[in-house]
Amino acid sequence: MEHILVPINFTPATEISLAHAIGIAQASHKVIIMCHFVTSTVPAGANMTLHKREIKEKHDKAHMEMRVLLTQYENHTYNETGQPIMIEPLVMEGHPDDATEQIMQDNSISMIVLSHKDSNEIKDLFLNNRVVREANCPILTIPEDATYKPLEYVVYAANFDGNDATRIRDLIELTSNFDAKLDCLHVCTDGKKLREENEKMQELQAEFDVVLFSKLSFKVIRDSKSVTNGLEGYLSSHQPDMLVMLKAEQNFFKKLFGSKTSIRKMALDNGMPIMIYREPK
Repeated sequence: MEHILVPINFTPATEISLAHAIGIAQASHKVIIMCHFVTSTVPAGANMTLHKREIKEKHDKAHMEMRVLLTQYENHTYNETGQPIMIEPLVMEGHPDDATEQIMQDNSISMIVLSHKDSNEIKDLFLNNRVVREANCPILTIPEDATYKPLEYVVYAANFDGNDATRIRDLIELTSNFDAKLDCLHVCTDGKKLREENEKMQELQAEFDVVLFSKLSFKVIRDSKSVTNGLEGYLSSHQPDMLVMLKAEQNFFKKLFGSKTSIRKMALDNGMPIMIYREPK
């Protein structure tokens, strides 16, 4: 069975990310791994007894806080079956990046859900976080003030890298669980390539049965300024519940989450989750 991994540090922000993960799990019938990482302030080589004692105290405290947190969801069930949602609490010793890698090796992780509190933190997640950089599954980032609601409308930013179809199939599975609309969007910044990029989008669309997937659409929009500007305009006028995109070059993300962009406003002020796919190796 596939799992959704949710790192937890018992702050309001991570509790919100857990709520989003549980909402997705309800619709997709996946298992939640709720994980907390503990480390010791006492080096193991300095005093092993104190080191073990501190780790045990932190383990015990984390398990207690997890039990309290889980009481909020004890009556939550999977859609259609009515069976209780499976949530596996896990406390691990070690650096979060290393421990997360171990969890991913031991389980079938289909998504990681992380929280962020401001533009600097979301940029750091996308640009510098090792988990995001190495994960072989999408990362869903949730603003700390977001309120969970079932998906109704998702926008995927296609970039014609040869892997769009694979991501779209994943997103069809996700959005179909909610009966949500999925727009596959590409922003063309060079008028001379508009015809070529429209043809690429038509080729991409031909891989899918748009009659079967009636809420799936494919669009190319023209913006002479930049991809960021094109996305801003589209997202501002359409107001999706989630933006999905590929992890791109550093400068692009700096522009995307700049202090004055409407994408930043939607992601942080309006609580829009953003899902990121890692570039294929």
